[in-house]
Amino acid sequence: MSETKASEVDYDALLVLIECMEQMPPLSRQEIADLSANQHAVVERMVAAGEIWNQASSGPAFLSLDEGEFRNHLKAIDNDLGEQTAIVAESFARYLKVGEVPAPYYPWRIAIILRREKRPELEKRFLAAWCQHLPGGNGARYGQLVDRFRKLG
Repeated sequence: MSETKASEVDYDALLVLIECMEQMPPLSRQEIADLSANQHAVVERMVAAGEIWNQASSGPAFLSLDEGEFRNHLKAIDNDLGEQTAIVAESFARYLKVGEVPAPYYPWRIAIILRREKRPELEKRFLAAWCQHLPGGNGARYGQLVDRFRKLG
């Protein structure tokens, strides 16, 4: 894993994402359910065309890589604040549009990068914005994000 220092452009992009998340009211359970109903079309496309979820839902291209390539891609971008921010921004926009809950790995990486770069106030602000919208999900990492935010409290 390379230790790359985030640039001001990366921080600016993260601030834009945080401001967007702060200004957007959280979706209600009913709104999420209504949006998620649209995902039935994705399942139908998977069955009809023999596509995997990411192809049928037009998700990020890197999610369709084979396992080895995917792992290499994750390693290559692990400490890249700009890439992590772009992924979270895209997945958050997708969540607002179709109710697909974003994977917690990428916001976790943002928090780790910010901690390593000694930016606790920015980490806290990012986690507050994330947890406002996505305080839970399937998997332990969602809870770890909330716990991390609470510890910064």
